[in-house]
Amino acid sequence: MGPVWWVLEPSLYVIVFYLAFAHLRGGGDHVYSLLCGLSGWHWIAGVINQGANSLVRKKGILQSFSIHPIIFPVLTLLLQTFKFSVVLICVITVLWIGGVLKPAGLIDIVLWLATTMFVSFSYAVILSVIIPFAPDIQLIISRAMMLLMFLSGVIFPIGQMSAKAQAYLYWNPFAHLIEFGRKVLLYGESLDPVLISTMLLIHAPILIFGYLILGKLRGEIPKRLI
Repeated sequence: MGPVWWVLEPSLYVIVFYLAFAHLRGGGDHVYSLLCGLSGWHWIAGVINQGANSLVRKKGILQSFSIHPIIFPVLTLLLQTFKFSVVLICVITVLWIGGVLKPAGLIDIVLWLATTMFVSFSYAVILSVIIPFAPDIQLIISRAMMLLMFLSGVIFPIGQMSAKAQAYLYWNPFAHLIEFGRKVLLYGESLDPVLISTMLLIHAPILIFGYLILGKLRGEIPKRLI
């Protein structure tokens, strides 16, 4: 049932949220905006939460074989992205049936997906370094991700808030990622290449630093996981 559940679980996720919020909100464009936000956030949170804990969950392998720990956050990224691909197909289908699908160009869609993967993965890697040495931080991460969901425009789009609120909330990189998803699926808008480049440049050092530290501590991490 494992491979079947990989497809069934994200599909049910989309269906349940669509039916629940369509009923609660009485339909309308807000439902589709919310669906785009929730599906994107589910992907981001999965990459970060599961990636951050990937070394702990695979400690048996790390203790038995001499391999670079980065492999486990990478595998988590690939698995969560595969699940999201199923979700994305479901979301696109719902938007198409609802007559609100306005896809942007292929380049913009690829930029959105690649940027989201890169940013989320950079946080997953750096957190995977910390957790073996401070296991209690797992609780902080889960609570922080819940808080960030409300601060990232998942439920209420930041673009509909006051200019002052937007000025503060858009310091959150996840808010941009959620908005990117809506732009390329609902509004057919092109993404700002300057903003994309800025986000990649900011997070590249985080990813590189996490990779280097994982390599340097590859002998110490298994001892911490006992």
